[in-house]
Amino acid sequence: MAPPSSGSYKIQNFLHKDRFVHMKQDHTVVGSDHGDTIEVSVKNEVLGLVTLHDKARNKYLVIDEKNGDVVGSSEPQELQLSTESGQPNDRNYLIHIMNVNEVWILNGDKDNTPIVVAPAPPPNVVDFEKKFWKFEEA
Repeated sequence: MAPPSSGSYKIQNFLHKDRFVHMKQDHTVVGSDHGDTIEVSVKNEVLGLVTLHDKARNKYLVIDEKNGDVVGSSEPQELQLSTESGQPNDRNYLIHIMNVNEVWILNGDKDNTPIVVAPAPPPNVVDFEKKFWKFEEA
């Protein structure tokens, strides 16, 4: 269940395989066919805590807890990468604030669909895999 190592990644949605994390000029974070290179800095490997920094926009990816959006910020926010299975070889991550069951979700396959934060859908929901993210080395 350890997070990926510190380094540069493209973050891909598991369900919508053609959508990668992209920060628009207004600092909203969306699923796009052209993903940004995200710098992952592991802060606590045991707990899966990381910061995510968009190199192109020079902003951190954070959860705006007031409106439930994923946005760019000048200030870092530690996010937790966890897996549902808890198995060490599972690389389908949930992205959330530590110990909070509100995770990054991509609700559609259209280009520039906003990434939002919501309670993790259970496995019996048809599109529950929209909550999983893969880190592909850039």
